[in-house]
Amino acid sequence: MNNFRAILITLILLPLMGISQVEIAPSAGFMFGGRINYYQGELKINDNLNYGVSIIVPEIKWGTALELNYTRMDSEAKFRANPGYPDYQDTDFDISVNYIQIGVMKTLVEDDKLTPYGSFSLGTTIFSPKNDISDVWRFSITLGLGVKYMISDRIGVMARGRLMLPMIFGGIGGYVGIGTGGTSGGLSLNSYATIVEGDFNGGLIFKLGD
Repeated sequence: MNNFRAILITLILLPLMGISQVEIAPSAGFMFGGRINYYQGELKINDNLNYGVSIIVPEIKWGTALELNYTRMDSEAKFRANPGYPDYQDTDFDISVNYIQIGVMKTLVEDDKLTPYGSFSLGTTIFSPKNDISDVWRFSITLGLGVKYMISDRIGVMARGRLMLPMIFGGIGGYVGIGTGGTSGGLSLNSYATIVEGDFNGGLIFKLGD
């Protein structure tokens, strides 16, 4: 997890270099874990609470803000083997789902205090089992709708719902170690697919700078 901490610190510090104003927005919410079918069986990630932080650079152009976001959910995954694959057994294991994203937040209605917005981001999702199963990294995108409300010039609140889509392509294996074949006992997809996840979260906004 040291890599995740380093990435998170980078996300926090990078916008502070040469930017006159930024917004720090810690958040917490609920994530839907999603499921995906492999040749060998079905993998289901349980829904659970999540948390994260956004670094927002407001008003870069045309009512659009730049957002750097890290979101994490700690949960449990369940693999259920299909008949005909004796080397694979039903398996439950703890897992963390980590989204590292960069994107934009577009203001939908101009207002001094209450600001509805849409968001789009792209980056990576890291599925990190807490055992000997290998991590899986995937390109991902998110789409969201939310609202910001500024209580004062420096403090506000925000809420958002997002559709979260890690992209997984047919023929790409994952989760090496689930099968009894050791490093060769990974999972493979039976077709092009994506795991569909989503979340609802809210948090505070702290505005820094001039």
